[in-house]
Amino acid sequence: MIDYSNEIFNEIAELLRAEIDGITVIGEYVSSPSSFPTATIDEVDNRPVNRDSAKTEKYASVVYRVQVFSNKKNGKRAEARKIFGIIAKRFTELNFTRKSYTTTPDVYNSSVYQITATFGAVIGEDGTIYKEV
Repeated sequence: MIDYSNEIFNEIAELLRAEIDGITVIGEYVSSPSSFPTATIDEVDNRPVNRDSAKTEKYASVVYRVQVFSNKKNGKRAEARKIFGIIAKRFTELNFTRKSYTTTPDVYNSSVYQITATFGAVIGEDGTIYKEV
């Protein structure tokens, strides 16, 4: 399996921690974080593509899910969108394409604003990231 998930997560997590005071960045899905603001970044799909007769994978199609949570009393939507903008810009710079974007306000806890999105790309065995066609 071609796996650069730690490198991708660490790059975006370090960027967020440098730009957003007090943010928690997690490498896996959470239904409700214990602190705010929080961003999660996790690889949810990794499939080999462009197979030939070689015994090893040369390219993998990957999808990352991003969640952003804010619970500010005033401005939670703005804070979540600011955080998401930083994440989306970096994914785009890395040659990822945004595949989905939704806001999912929690029915049981309307004090939390959440953005969920996915980004996809193809990664070569050498770590080169290509835009999906």
